[in-house]
Amino acid sequence: MMAKSALAGIRVLELSGLYGAYCGKLFADLGASVTLVEPPGGSPMRRKPPFAGDVPGPDNSLAFAYFAANKDSVVLDVASEEGMTSLTRLAADAHLAILADHPAFGRVDLDKLCEANPALVSTRITPFGASGPYAHMTGDDLTLMAMGGLLTMAGFPDAAPVVAYGEQGVLAADQFAAVASLTAILHAEQTGQGELIDVSIQESIIMALENAAQVYQLEGRVRNRTGRAKQAGTGIYKCQDGEIYLLAGGIGDTQMWGNFAEWMEAEGVAGAALFASPDWNDKAAGAEEAFGRVFLPYAAGKTKAELYVLARQWRVPMAPMSMPPDLLDNAQLAYRGFFVPSPSGTPLAGVRMPGAPYKLGETPWALRSAAPRLGSPTASNTAKEVTA
Repeated sequence: MMAKSALAGIRVLELSGLYGAYCGKLFADLGASVTLVEPPGGSPMRRKPPFAGDVPGPDNSLAFAYFAANKDSVVLDVASEEGMTSLTRLAADAHLAILADHPAFGRVDLDKLCEANPALVSTRITPFGASGPYAHMTGDDLTLMAMGGLLTMAGFPDAAPVVAYGEQGVLAADQFAAVASLTAILHAEQTGQGELIDVSIQESIIMALENAAQVYQLEGRVRNRTGRAKQAGTGIYKCQDGEIYLLAGGIGDTQMWGNFAEWMEAEGVAGAALFASPDWNDKAAGAEEAFGRVFLPYAAGKTKAELYVLARQWRVPMAPMSMPPDLLDNAQLAYRGFFVPSPSGTPLAGVRMPGAPYKLGETPWALRSAAPRLGSPTASNTAKEVTA
């Protein structure tokens, strides 16, 4: 007998575009009934590359396949009177409406939805929030990362900023939206009164700055990009099959630096006596180049896995830099069943996709169905359930 899902019985309407989809996915993956309300022509996410077989198509987007899994779909022209009537009818039986960058977002009559269902929780996800001088502005992940201040802190100090892959700012906002929405749903169940939740992507990104603003306020110091530390033995170094991150340097007389020097000496690395010299200064001019001349030839003959094993033996902080193929073959992830096959009956059938980064003992996560085909309900894409 299949275990009951954690959010079984919760009904969600999702009016999303290129953001808002992850908020809906978090509910769908935990068993809520999530209906994606798509405009005529389909969700903008269906046109987001890359595509299966590098062939664009409404059912071929890898992003849509991931974000829309476990969801149902209905195509409505909510800008029309008939479409708004249908949406209102759906809202009357829903617990939550997620309103993000749906193409017809501005035509949705929230008052009418709330009149039909006073207990409805409506969560709006916008670039800068629904009020203030920037409320009318649009933005994507890159511009919002910049406006949120996080972009200035990523990358090397002598180069342009580097944005994290995968639209992390938008995903952060969706996570905050999901937490706030579920809290409001619990309150609505107790009181019968829904509420409007206003989520700003910019503000969600600022949450990742930690104490950067306070450091400036208290010390007058602007935290900026540091990239690779300016001391030998700390940073990213190439090896035989990729790169590793090493944290041996930083403070020349620490135990981990001594461990590193002993490791190099035990391996018979040419020039390693330099690291045990009392005159060695990992912050001195030319120290980084000197370190590279000794360590890089050694690392070039070792794989990431080999260096990782040796570093653990010698108690030297080091981490292999994982690439996508490394993650798919990672023993820890395989043991926990993190990657699961996409359901059959789709262009991505059998392709492994991320599961859930959590384990619920009594109400497990489940991949119940593939992303809906355009114009067809998810129920028509029956698939074997995968649990984790």
